[in-house]
Amino acid sequence: MEQLKQLIEELGKAFLDFRGTNDERIKLIEEQTSAIEMAIAKNELLGGAPIKTAGTSRFAIDIDGKKIPVLAKGDKLSASFPKPAGAGADWSVGEYVRGNMGIQASVLERGTATVPSYVSAQIIDAVRQKSRLIQAGALTIPIKGKTTLCRIASDATIIEHTEAADDITESIPVLEPVALDPKMLAALIPVSIELVQDSPNLDAALQTSIAAAFALKLDTLGIATILADGNIPTSGSTEATDTWAGILTAVGSMLAADQGLPKALIASPADYIARASQLASTAGSWLGAPPVLAGMLDLDTTGMSDDTAILGNFELGFGIAVRMDIQLELIRWGKPGYGSHLLAAWARMAGYVIQPNALYLPAVV
Repeated sequence: MEQLKQLIEELGKAFLDFRGTNDERIKLIEEQTSAIEMAIAKNELLGGAPIKTAGTSRFAIDIDGKKIPVLAKGDKLSASFPKPAGAGADWSVGEYVRGNMGIQASVLERGTATVPSYVSAQIIDAVRQKSRLIQAGALTIPIKGKTTLCRIASDATIIEHTEAADDITESIPVLEPVALDPKMLAALIPVSIELVQDSPNLDAALQTSIAAAFALKLDTLGIATILADGNIPTSGSTEATDTWAGILTAVGSMLAADQGLPKALIASPADYIARASQLASTAGSWLGAPPVLAGMLDLDTTGMSDDTAILGNFELGFGIAVRMDIQLELIRWGKPGYGSHLLAAWARMAGYVIQPNALYLPAVV
């Protein structure tokens, strides 16, 4: 009997030891599996860059066999177009200009140059970084050719049904096509021989100049498109854009239209400074944005006239379509009297209202 008891105790101890060892193995396997899944999600197994998973409201465009997601303001187009392996020296706008002027022996290209995709993506990212519309949240939609999206002109009507009553009628939401076929935007940049010869930062300066010029024009045209869209809600009452009281009145109109609080506001520099200069009437302290709008981006641009503003969720309401093929051409002796050449840069990009009910236009004073 004593031997049987001892045997049972030994079997129990062995079982506990086995279970402990097995639990440790299972825990190790789970940790390794989790690490592998995380590495796959981040694209780190092959040394790649982390992959950002698109949200449910995102969609992708097929460009050269790649699924390129629409880009939020924090995303980078260049992440989808890395420099190809074995591509040699970086393609440089500055070196292209020097080569066409005959200043250097190794000429990259003569005549018109289609900028490589990875360089185009870098320039487009620089444009996006400076654009107020994109800072406000507008999505960037890379396209290869003419593309059509749909937008909701009106929603379906929901009906509460009473049992045994014939009270459900047809209610069809109205969807409209939006053709993404941006026109060409072009810039002419004078470049002198002395500047090209003597400036080691020529490439950075040219890319900065091109990005700033395109961003300003893109904002000006995009804002004009928004202001001209008759489907974007507005109010007949006065809603001053140079005071926080007026902005709150506009936000009240948005809430009454079931739009929710705006995520961003774009106004003219004068209206922006006028609001920033407001003082509390009794304390004399800076007034600032109301607490309810503490999370709203407050932006200004010279592309907006005084006494006008745009409020809303720009990520839902507005998109900027960009063709990938940025092109350059150096026009030799374009300004001969100044001893200067001209660098022509052109691309196709434009903004489109995707969801009118996500934006709001305060009534003009």
